[in-house]
Amino acid sequence: MLNNFTHLFSMKRFIALVHKEWLHILRDPSVLLIGFFLPVLLILIFGYGLSMDLKGVPVAIVSEEDTPLTRELTQTFIGSDYMHIVVTPQRHEAEQWFSERKVDAIVHFKSGFTRDALQGRGRIGVTIHGVDANSATIIRTYINATIGIFQQKKIARSETVRVVSVSENAPYGIASVTPLTRAWFNEANTSSWYLVPGLIVLIITLLGSFLTATVVAREWERGTFETLLATPATSIEILFAKFIPYFVITTLGLLLCLLAATLLFEVPVRGSRLLLILSTLIYQCWALFFGLTLSALLKKQFLAMQYAIIGCFAPALILSGFLFDLRSVPEWIAVLGYIVPPTYAVENIKICFLSGSNNDIVIGNILYMALWAVTFFIASICLTRKRIT
Repeated sequence: MLNNFTHLFSMKRFIALVHKEWLHILRDPSVLLIGFFLPVLLILIFGYGLSMDLKGVPVAIVSEEDTPLTRELTQTFIGSDYMHIVVTPQRHEAEQWFSERKVDAIVHFKSGFTRDALQGRGRIGVTIHGVDANSATIIRTYINATIGIFQQKKIARSETVRVVSVSENAPYGIASVTPLTRAWFNEANTSSWYLVPGLIVLIITLLGSFLTATVVAREWERGTFETLLATPATSIEILFAKFIPYFVITTLGLLLCLLAATLLFEVPVRGSRLLLILSTLIYQCWALFFGLTLSALLKKQFLAMQYAIIGCFAPALILSGFLFDLRSVPEWIAVLGYIVPPTYAVENIKICFLSGSNNDIVIGNILYMALWAVTFFIASICLTRKRIT
């Protein structure tokens, strides 16, 4: 039995093959550049450039009465970091700004607002430019959150004032009546806390699948792989020797991404750091083995990279829940999303970063991703063995 194992895997041959792979990598500095610097560059570009937050939203406040209550409420709006407030007593002037897109929303305090608010039924008219539905939803959230802050101040002072925001009958108006709310797990109310964990999965996918998608195919194109097959090295030794160096490189890139997430974007790590690292490493193994499988199957660098985009990167971007909630897509798309590993990697990393609970779910997802990783490793070995025979 020992002789059979030695025939399948020899540590001496394996070390020699790993040394050969490192020499190939050192002679091609672009691999090290991609592995070390591209992850940080991508997380900086996407982390700062891809944002769902709006800053400096121009909002007009129309106040038909000048009372301490309306002045205090106006100052609450002015104190928001997310809105730029202009005040006018004339509705038609605000509507003119609105039609010229100089303001994106109108907040209207009608005559008698203070009296109604003191009776617990104050109503604020809100008109929002609704051409861009996503921006309109965000602006509505900002306005309702500002009203909520105002009401909390009044409650803290034991003052009986209650106001809600409602849409007015104006062009592009969007209805908005909301209760006081509190956000859990993202109390900073910043999109970077939501996006950066998913970006880490996206970067792991890009690095892992692209780097290994070319490693076997490149040798086939150069004719060196046929020479390698003529040696006593087995397919397990060959693939593991190609896997280890790229695993080390992508792991270092992954650690840089995690440091950027915690230090630059200040995303908290509320869950188990051990499970966070384990989740990313297991998913990274899947991405690497996926690329190896494509490389062994296609033997062409260009084709392998194209299929890596279709089969690995695109699902990580679209089907993983990174950008779109799978509950909002057609059922057959959601089924595909729940099959592929990126969905479970995104879920695990968000749990470990933000909510810090549900370790049973995290462990189950790790096992599922490990199963996929082993499946593609076996597939790559079988494809390489077919080439040998």
